[in-house]
Amino acid sequence: MRQMKSNHLLLTDIDGTFVYDSAQVEPKDLAAFNQISEHLFTGIGTGRSIAEINYIEKVNSINLDYKVAFNGALIVNKDNKSLYAKTIEQEELLQLVDYLEKHQITFDALDGNIRFGNFKHENAAQLLGIKYHYIEDERVYSYARTKKIYKINLRPDNLEVAKNVSDYLKNNFSGLSVFQVGKKRIEISAAQTSKGFALEKIATNKFKTITVGDSENDISMFKKADISYCMEHAASYVKKEATFVVPRFADAIYHLMDHQLEEASSL
Repeated sequence: MRQMKSNHLLLTDIDGTFVYDSAQVEPKDLAAFNQISEHLFTGIGTGRSIAEINYIEKVNSINLDYKVAFNGALIVNKDNKSLYAKTIEQEELLQLVDYLEKHQITFDALDGNIRFGNFKHENAAQLLGIKYHYIEDERVYSYARTKKIYKINLRPDNLEVAKNVSDYLKNNFSGLSVFQVGKKRIEISAAQTSKGFALEKIATNKFKTITVGDSENDISMFKKADISYCMEHAASYVKKEATFVVPRFADAIYHLMDHQLEEASSL
C-alpha cells in the first residue's frame, strides 16, 4: 500500500455503515478501519451521542481524532474538547413537543447524558452502552419540555406517516434540521446542524475528506467530501449523491486504498 498523506480525514457513519447491524462492529470492518487509521485521521459522524461513540471506541480499542454527534450538533476532538455545541432552541422545542403530543408520535430524545422517551427499545445492544429512561405515559411530553435536547428521534407507525411527518416538519419548523433515516425514523436537531456542516468545521481547508454513510443525514457530508462512499442498501436518492456505492464499510476502505490514493492526494 502506498502511504496516504497525513492531511486526509475519514469520517464514517455508525448505523448501517461502520456498525452494520447497529449493535457491534464486524471483524472485517474493524480490520479495515485499523488498517486505514494508520495512514489518516479518523472520525465518526452520527446521529447518536458522544457517549455512544465513546462506547464504540472502547469496546473496539480504537482511537478517533474527531467525534461528530447528533448529526453535527456536537463536535469534539480526540481529547473530548468541544469544538461546537448547539441544542434545539427552547421555543422550537416547545412547539415540536406540542406537535408530538397532539399527534401522539412515539419518540426518544438525547440531552447529552441519557436517552429518554416513550419508544420501546427492544434490542439493548443497539443502545451502545447509553442509559435509556423509558417513560410510558403522558409525562414524557412534560419531561421533554424541561430538557436541553440535542436530538429527537421520531418513530412514526409506517413509511407513509413518516414521510408526511417529515415533510410537515421540514415545511413548518425553520428552526430545525430534519432528516428521514431508513423507512420509519426521523431525526431532528437544531437548525444549521448537519454532518456536512461538521465536516466543514473540522476540515477548515487543512484536510482532504473521505466520508462513508448510508442515509439521508449522510447526504450533506457526501456533498462536502472530496470522496464519498454510500452503502449498497441505501435508498436510491442517497446513493446518487455519493462518489461510489459499495456493499460494506470494509469494501469502501479497500477500494480507497487500492484505487483512490493518488486521486485523493492530488485533490
